[in-house]
Amino acid sequence: MPFIHRALTGELRTATRSFAALILTGPRRSGKTTLLRHVFPHASYYLLEDPETVARLHADPRGFLDDVRLPTILDEIQNVPEILNYIRARIDQAPRRTGQWLLTGLQEAPLMRGVTESMAGRAAVLQLLRFSTTEHPKVSLA
Repeated sequence: MPFIHRALTGELRTATRSFAALILTGPRRSGKTTLLRHVFPHASYYLLEDPETVARLHADPRGFLDDVRLPTILDEIQNVPEILNYIRARIDQAPRRTGQWLLTGLQEAPLMRGVTESMAGRAAVLQLLRFSTTEHPKVSLA
């Protein structure tokens, strides 16, 4: 399936030039991962639903982050929220390095409120909704 341009693309690029982290929230299957992987094709990628990845994060969060090549996409961050404390510490060590941490999470996860608050001033928080009528011809208001 070919990539469908999303209206939020420009805002993503702008945000990563101003903030060390970007948190992209939205409902399931809205295209968060696809959009980030398309806009930032050279970023490394980790799915935080993969049992091996989650186990590594729980066992040695610092070691996991030491092995991550930046910029990186950490997908479904609500599954391992404790990693945000480590990411925040790394951002604080090099606050001028922008666009390094690209995080996705479900908007309906109550945990995401805490995520966005804990990253205040360090991350741009954007919300991706499902396709709009301007983004895809098959979307209808009817």
